[in-house]
This record gives sequence, C-alpha cells and structure tokens, in this order.
Amino acid sequence: MFIPHKCDVVVIGGGPSGTMAATFLAQKGYEVVLLEKAKHPRLHVGENLIPHFWKYADLAKVSEKIVSDGFIEKAGGTVVWNGTIRKMSFKDFGYTRPAYHVERDRFDHILLENTREQGAEVFEEIAVLAVDLDDSAERQTVKYRHVKEKTTGEILCRFVVDASGQGAVLGKQLGIRTVDEDFRFMSIWGYFKNSKYVGADNQIYPCEKLRQIPPTTFVSSITETGDAGWSWHIPLRESTSVGLILPLDFMKTAKRSDESWESYFIRKCYEIPILKDLLAEATFCEGSFAKIQDYSYRLTQVTGPGYFLLGDAAGFVDPIFSVGMILGMYSAYLATWAIDRSFKNPKSVASNQALYTKQLRGRYEVSRSLALPQYCSTGEVNEMAKNAVQFESLMEQELMDVVSKMTTRSENFVSLAPRDKKGQKIESNRYRILDSIAL
Repeated sequence: MFIPHKCDVVVIGGGPSGTMAATFLAQKGYEVVLLEKAKHPRLHVGENLIPHFWKYADLAKVSEKIVSDGFIEKAGGTVVWNGTIRKMSFKDFGYTRPAYHVERDRFDHILLENTREQGAEVFEEIAVLAVDLDDSAERQTVKYRHVKEKTTGEILCRFVVDASGQGAVLGKQLGIRTVDEDFRFMSIWGYFKNSKYVGADNQIYPCEKLRQIPPTTFVSSITETGDAGWSWHIPLRESTSVGLILPLDFMKTAKRSDESWESYFIRKCYEIPILKDLLAEATFCEGSFAKIQDYSYRLTQVTGPGYFLLGDAAGFVDPIFSVGMILGMYSAYLATWAIDRSFKNPKSVASNQALYTKQLRGRYEVSRSLALPQYCSTGEVNEMAKNAVQFESLMEQELMDVVSKMTTRSENFVSLAPRDKKGQKIESNRYRILDSIAL
C-alpha cells in the first residue's frame, strides 16, 4: 500500500459525507486521497434514508448501484406521539423516487467503492493522528498511522476535509467541539429478527411481506420522559433496527441497579405501546446492543485555515427525522464548490468559507428546531436558519411543517417559517391523523 506524499485534498473519513466529497472533487480533476480508519464494510447505525439523497447520488454517478442492491423501499413515516397517531408519505410532496431503509455497512461500502471508481485514491485502516495547519504556506500536513502495521506517515495537501463523523478529528484537535447542552441524551439500540412492521395502509404485517407491502419508519414517544424521549423501528432485509433516545436525567433512575444496559433496553422495548406488539414474536440478535451518550454537539467553527468540516464532524443533532446523511451529502456538495472556487481563485478562500459556514450552520439550526422539545434561538444563528428555510421550495417548506407536526415541535418551525404573500405562515395538511393501528 503506497500512500502518496502529496495531493490536492485529503479527506478524512469514508462515510457518506467523506465519500461524496472525495467523489465530487475527483470528478473535477483534483488529486484526492481519502483516509478511512476502519475496513469496509463496517457496522454503523442510522439506516433511515429519505429521498433527498437521490440528487447527490445522481451527481456521484452511484444511483444505479444503489438501486441494484435491493434495499427495502419505505412508504413513509408513522409517528405515535403522546397517543396521537400521524402518518405521512413523501409522495405527497412530489417525490417520485423512493426513500430507503439501508444496511449502513452495505450502503457505505457502495459509496466507498464508487469513490475509487470516480478517481479518488482510497486507503482503509489508516488512522489520522493529527493535522498540522499552515495556511500561510498553503500547505497542510496530515499525519497518519497504519492501523495494522503501526507504521506512520505524512501527506501534504492544500485543503483537508474532515468527514470523520463522531470521531471529529479536527474538532477535538482544535478544541472547537462542544456538547449541545440542549440535547443531553443517551441512545441505546440493537437489532431483532422476525419483527412485524407497520405498512403504508396502517396495518401490521409479518416481515415476510416487506417486498410486497412497503413498510413505514415507525417512531413512538416515550411518555414517562416528559415529551423528550422516543423510539425508532426500522425494518431491514434480514433484521429490524430498534433504538431508544432517552434524556440523561431520566436515565439516572430508569435502570435498576442489578440490571445491565442491554437488559434494560430489551425490557423497555417490550413496554412501549405498539412497539411491543411489533416485537411480540421477534428475537433479539445477541451481540447487537450498543449505546452512546452526549452524541449531540456543536462546532464553534466549521472552516478555518486550510480545512473544512463536513457531516457529523461539523455537528450532530438528534436523528429523529433522519436528516443526518442528507446534511452530510449537502455539506460535501457545498464544500466541493467552495474548494473548487478557492483553487481557481486563491484570493476568494475567505469568502468561500464564509458562505459555506453560513449555509451549513443555517441548515444545521433548522434540524435542531425540528428535533428539540423546546427550541429558542436568536441573533445571527436564527437568521441563518430562517435564510436556509427560505432557500427551499414551497413544497419543501410544507414538508418541514408537516415533519414538525408529527411530534410536538410545530411551534419551533413556526418561528423560522417564512410568510406567504398574504402574510401567513407556511402550513401544510399533507399528513393524516389516524384513529388506530390495526394490530
């Protein structure tokens, strides 16, 4: 394995944001080296993919590979929040291509292999140790270590793109990553075999019907957490991803002293209305349990001398509406634009990074508003969020409004939504309130 000593751009991380950035930059003719710490395919949670991703998949020339893999198409979302059942479909908002439930190990591997095909040099099992930033010389030095061989090396480049996810290589090195105090939560999850699912017609079906009757992503609030905690249920080809999002304050007393986190997770799954019915005949996959806490964070800056932060490395909010991968792909697209302009006109770097920061932070803040039980933002960040909403089409603004109404976050979005020509806030009724789910 020979890693070049220099290139135009080094991308840290081989997830969706990193592979998309490396692909887009390679397509423009730049010498790109992508360094990934793990070996693909590798396990990763976050299997719900909304149809917005097709725009970036088409640009990356990877759409046919994704379609041919046969991921589970999903019909929409079903949310039970404080006893009220709501259902929505992306088709009602003009989307003609499907949303998916994807096994992330397989999906991410497809994107990584496509990056190679598009001309980027990809090296796996390479851990980035540090980055020496020297923008005055327009030269950044990326220091790395071979995971297996334990040998080290360096590579010089003009720009570093940090797409290292929760690892946040540059964020931690520069001390610019801070926990989002509004989102002190723990996430616990695992996988079940033979779970039933909620179909688009509000009926419950056995997993054998997934190909004939598309599932919905099922989300349910957890009442005793005070309108903050929730669960997810995402049917995949061979198993079902199930997880709980719980406030840290609640978790201090939720688990019995003689109980493991895994035991608590399984017990709790069988206590949540409807979710327990979906899992009634299911079997927990031993060894699949995982947990993480304080996973939501902000970065005090997302660009700097010689670098751009992308995707989860630039910030992460609660995954309740599955916008994480879309934000990552968007940030890859936008960073490519900024880097390309900066190479062509070195004097424009500062303005390009300023625009990148404004656009990404605005979209990140919109995501926070849709996810937080209580949301309040003022000043520059609030204006960035409002501008991000106004950039979207009217139909997309209606989709945001509906998404907020699926839980109890509608007032959050109202504070950001623009007004129409009559001075009225954008609102939509493109969702249904159901009497029940047929068990």
